[in-house]
Parts: sequence; C-alpha cells; structure tokens
Amino acid sequence: MKEDVLDVLLYIFENFQDEDSSHILANDNLVEALEDVGFTDGEIKGAIDWLDGLVLATSETFKPSAEADQSIRLFSAHEQLILSPAVQGAIMYFEQRGILDAHAREMVIDRMTALGQQEDEEVALERLRWVVMMVLFNMQDRDAEFAWVENLEGGARAH
Repeated sequence: MKEDVLDVLLYIFENFQDEDSSHILANDNLVEALEDVGFTDGEIKGAIDWLDGLVLATSETFKPSAEADQSIRLFSAHEQLILSPAVQGAIMYFEQRGILDAHAREMVIDRMTALGQQEDEEVALERLRWVVMMVLFNMQDRDAEFAWVENLEGGARAH
C-alpha cells in the first residue's frame, strides 16, 4: 500500500482522536472531509479498508488464545517478506516491554502487513510506531502504553 494511504490514516488519527475506528467509519462526513483536504478516492478507499481491518482485528474473533501470551511468536514467510528484521524486532521489543500483549501484537502485525512492504528502514519503523499507536488507541485501558509509544524518540527503535 502506498505511503499516501498512511498519510490519510495519520490525518484521520490526528483529527478524529476523540472517536474509535468504528465511530470514525460511521461518520457520514468522513469521505467529504478527506476529499476537501485533497486526498484522492483511491487513497481514501485504501484508508477506509485499512480501518475496517482494524475494527475487525479489535473484535473478539481475532483475539488469540490465552496461551498466546506465554508462547513465542514466529513470523510466517509472508510476514518476513513484508516486515523487515528491524520491524520484527521492534514488535517483539514492544511485547517484551509490556506495551503489546498477544492480541495487540497480532493486530499490529495484521495492520502492518496490510500496509505492505516498506524498503526504507527509518520509514518502516516510524510507520510501525504509528500503527502501534492506532492499535492501542482502539483498545480499552491502554492509555499508559499509548503514551509510552507516542513519546518515543526517533521512531520505534528498540535500542
């Protein structure tokens, strides 16, 4: 998915922070507001599809089993093609720090793969930071974790 879709998502995230994704998608004026600021139909559709996926991932049907919190997550071959080793490491770092639980981790992986591969490592890590924040924002009682990620300097570096 092109970087432009991420621009639309960031615009939505920054301008509709008071609403979770399901309420944002129900906003009849969303498409018109996005068109008014200059986003194209393709960019808007891509962002809405991405948000639909986030809403689906937030549902209980997507939630991993209780054993997932004590298991080791291995990335599939498809995920390894899309997510660089640095991004994979950062996701595991967030999990080890307690920022992501198994459910949030799977949501982040799902939404990162939906955005597609990013060649530039710096951009990929910054993209991960924003995806983690969007996922945490859509989960209940994750304010402290959200603030921790929001205050990260230099993207999602795990150093």
